[in-house]
Amino acid sequence: MKNRYLNISRLLSYIYGVNFKYLQHISTIGGNKMSKYKAKAAIGVMIAALMISGAFVGMTADQNRNAAINSSPVESKEIVDTTPDNGDGGAEPYILDKSVRADPADEEAATAGLGAEENDIGYNTDTGDSILKSLPIYPGEPNDAAPGRGTTGQLDPSSDKHDWYYFSVCDGQKISIKMTPDSNFDMELVDSQATTVATSENTGNTAETIDYTADTTGKYFLDIYTGDGAAAGEYTISVSLVGQNDAGSGNDAGNTIDSAMSITPGSYDGYLDSNDWEDWYSFTASAGQGIKVTLECPDKTDFDMHLYNPSGEWVYSANYYGDKTLEYPADASGTWKLKLDIFPGWDTSKWPDNYFLYGSGAYEMTLEVGVSVEAPPGPVPQPDITPVAQTFVVTDDQTSNA
Repeated sequence: MKNRYLNISRLLSYIYGVNFKYLQHISTIGGNKMSKYKAKAAIGVMIAALMISGAFVGMTADQNRNAAINSSPVESKEIVDTTPDNGDGGAEPYILDKSVRADPADEEAATAGLGAEENDIGYNTDTGDSILKSLPIYPGEPNDAAPGRGTTGQLDPSSDKHDWYYFSVCDGQKISIKMTPDSNFDMELVDSQATTVATSENTGNTAETIDYTADTTGKYFLDIYTGDGAAAGEYTISVSLVGQNDAGSGNDAGNTIDSAMSITPGSYDGYLDSNDWEDWYSFTASAGQGIKVTLECPDKTDFDMHLYNPSGEWVYSANYYGDKTLEYPADASGTWKLKLDIFPGWDTSKWPDNYFLYGSGAYEMTLEVGVSVEAPPGPVPQPDITPVAQTFVVTDDQTSNA
């Protein structure tokens, strides 16, 4: 027992500097029972002090650790504009909280050059800097403030060297482009196979021109870019499509049912815009033959199809968005008529003038006759309802609460 008390007292004395001699004195009183109790009590006090001190030390360590964590460097977030493409060569990320870590170098680049928000061809932003990021323009529509229908754009050799656009063209149409720059800007025309088919690279601010006859129907791309020694500035652009070549005829298909262009089953290309809303075609079919017409429309357009029987009566339409298929089993023999038209989608609440919400451009149509088709759904049968009239008389009783 004496050695146990002695070892504990030495430990406490070493850690806390307590009176070792006092504890040693207590531990040597072996024969006195009261002295043993006093010794045990003293040892208990010391152990309690040890536990309290340990808790205090633990708390201090936790506080120090938390303080160290709180004082660690933390990356700050800054709110920035996350537009789909800022024209610097990369697409901005779509982040739900719209916050990203902004690089000071990026901020400087964004504010350099033109120093103002760009508005290429009415888009209120910079159009794409590569063919994959090109934005549509609409040569066959009025030049107004609507997106893709403006006439001016901006370039800056330090941050915005290319502006890419695309538009829809029918085989055989002549593409005529004129670009008037503030500085040495050039341009090239690229087909749907990414092949450059025409360029214009005059020096200085001399106007650039391209005239090219399309040999295929589809998208053509226009790249306007900064040349050697160019400075930041604006350009004015004019794109027009000359002539029509509906169904390979070299002309426009008729605009009325009586002037419909005669065709046989096969595939054909055509063009519709704000100056040519309708194309009419005629073909022969016999009763019992299936009529099937498929229509591939340009991007961001709404072209519809309407079928008329040999009596000139409308029988069926395909008038939903996107590419379309019209199927109808002929119930009469003779000359059938097909009308293709562009649905402009007037929206006078936003635009005071006529505005084509659904675009314009070239289409590809395929006509099949004598194939298996499904009849269009008929009217939904309605139950016969016989109205019944019945009279109810309500007496107003002044003495009743009913």
